Amino acid sequence: MIESRQMPPTAKELESLEILRGIMGDEMNADVALSLLRRNDGNMDKTASALLEGDTGDTVDPSIYADLPNLEPLDAPMQGPRTPPPSRPEKAVIDLTKDDDDKELARALQASLEDQGSTAFGPSNRAPDPNWAMVSSNVEANVPSGMSQDDQAMSRAIEASLSYNVTEDTFEELSLEDKVRKGDTPVALRPTASGLVYAALLIHALGFVPQFRRTLAEWAPLPAEGTTEIWPPDSGPGRQAWTLLELMVNMDLALLGELNADDGLRDLAAEPWISPAERLGDVTSRFYEKIVYAIQNVLQYNNVYNPERQPRRLMMLSHGYHDAPADDPNTDNLCFVKVAVGPGPELNDLVSALAAEFAPPVTGKLKGVAKRHVIFEPSDIVAFQLVRDSAPPTYDAALGRRTERATFKYSSSIYLDQFMRESYELASAKRAEQRGLLEEVRELEERKRNLLRYNDKDVLADLQSCLYYYENIAESNGDVKRNQDIQANKKKLANIIEKIQEEAKAIDATIESKRTEAQSKLDCPELQKYRYDLRAVLVHDGLYGRSHLYSYVKHKGQWWKTLDYHVTKVSEETALTDPAGLHLAAGPYFLVYSRAVSEEEENARTEWPENLKNSVKHNNRLFLAEIPEDVAALIVDPNSPPTSPPYNLLTPSELTIESDIVEPPESRGELMDTTD
Repeated sequence: MIESRQMPPTAKELESLEILRGIMGDEMNADVALSLLRRNDGNMDKTASALLEGDTGDTVDPSIYADLPNLEPLDAPMQGPRTPPPSRPEKAVIDLTKDDDDKELARALQASLEDQGSTAFGPSNRAPDPNWAMVSSNVEANVPSGMSQDDQAMSRAIEASLSYNVTEDTFEELSLEDKVRKGDTPVALRPTASGLVYAALLIHALGFVPQFRRTLAEWAPLPAEGTTEIWPPDSGPGRQAWTLLELMVNMDLALLGELNADDGLRDLAAEPWISPAERLGDVTSRFYEKIVYAIQNVLQYNNVYNPERQPRRLMMLSHGYHDAPADDPNTDNLCFVKVAVGPGPELNDLVSALAAEFAPPVTGKLKGVAKRHVIFEPSDIVAFQLVRDSAPPTYDAALGRRTERATFKYSSSIYLDQFMRESYELASAKRAEQRGLLEEVRELEERKRNLLRYNDKDVLADLQSCLYYYENIAESNGDVKRNQDIQANKKKLANIIEKIQEEAKAIDATIESKRTEAQSKLDCPELQKYRYDLRAVLVHDGLYGRSHLYSYVKHKGQWWKTLDYHVTKVSEETALTDPAGLHLAAGPYFLVYSRAVSEEEENARTEWPENLKNSVKHNNRLFLAEIPEDVAALIVDPNSPPTSPPYNLLTPSELTIESDIVEPPESRGELMDTTD
């Protein structure tokens, strides 16, 4: 007679069985669990309840399965691990009080470290734990049982991506009343095409960098040949710089809460982001390169205030090997730094990721000093493109689950001294001390593991189980000798547990002390001269469309979030810890820092060219004339500038000027080569 067997489990059923095994323990019968899972249509809550009630699945009709005599049973040995190590069920209590000497205690300790006997299914008498709460079998759960927060977030992200409708991603035209700027709320830049939202957000972000605003306000193009009059350029980098200047003035003084950026983006030759398969950070970085090239070009070659054509490092730093001479032609210019966001916690913050690029540790048997990249000349503005690995989270066999993703950390201020050439020797010495301390931390952690675990078992928990038995369960039944043994063993176990806990606590304190010391090694006054403050964060939630890109900018001490035409106040913590896009290899993708300045300088009113201010004032009057009088009467413009002193440029006319064109360095924007 051919034995009737179940169909082998599907991939989804295998995943459910793994979760059930983690809940029920290693003794769970996989065949029974699979039968119950199928009988309950895949509902893991009902299946778990049935297993706890002792249901063996015998009522399942075997006729619904095909006869598969040649297949191995579900519990047959397989090559490699099929399931993660399960959590152990509660250990059965062992009565070891009937012996007369200390051999009893030795056997109790030995038994506590051995595998326990089988556990019968049935109702538990343990106190309820909210972390393991079950949903009633007749109630539909909103979240599948056993799903981690990481899996739940991934599920929601996938659902959102599938529900995206491109027809809904249209430009929403606001009424004139809705376009009124409210107080000192930053003005939003909006392109009609959703593929250019990233470019508008980048320009918008630069408008809140004090050095960028001030430098543009103090720039003026060279006069046309043969004349002393100055006119706005209409081509080349000069035209692009003038376009940025006009946008900055409007963002500062306009009474409109949102401005159309189509003309400006066309002048700046912004390419649309049309393929979700392309990294948004790559598109943004290319556009940023164009802006940097235009600004750096006009500051040196088309600047009435720089007739000597002296270079100005506003947005472009120079870097190279630490042992290169100052005039080394191999020194590269860099307008932004690509930062690889690592999968592990050791590379999950900005400074650590930069250290991995600029100062990787010496590996192998190499004892000589490896060549390191250093910054020769810093720039006033430094941008970072965050590059993420799109691979899914790794599966940790030891923990029996996927490694949870974590948000990338960046602070409101960073110091770049440890990456400067002038600080190379000191920073290298500090890093050597830091790595020595971290190695001691790893040794202490290994020592603690050896103290608390034996044969992959929790020694302390097993000892506490034995102590619990002697304290609450063991009975002497009037036998004086047995009572003495119970009390003696209880005292010995309590002393052992106390010593282990004290030693573990001492190890933890030492680990914390050494880790804190290691983290502070580079936080010394000698390495805190080049401070950079965060000015803007560009964020992508992982989906395509204008509603999935936004920015955070700091304006007069307050952080603001700009999503399309919505501009709202947010806390600094929100700007620094936004988890958007975490499970779609997205999130913050472009950071803009600039040299720290005083609060007074940061919030000072920018002295824009008088003719551009007058142009914006004229447009403000036209706007007020078009809206209802009662609405116009309520408008208060805190940004309305006082009368400025006459600007030394003449009013522009129709004459044009074309600036010099210089090709940007090919190395700009590439990942730095930190190999020997």
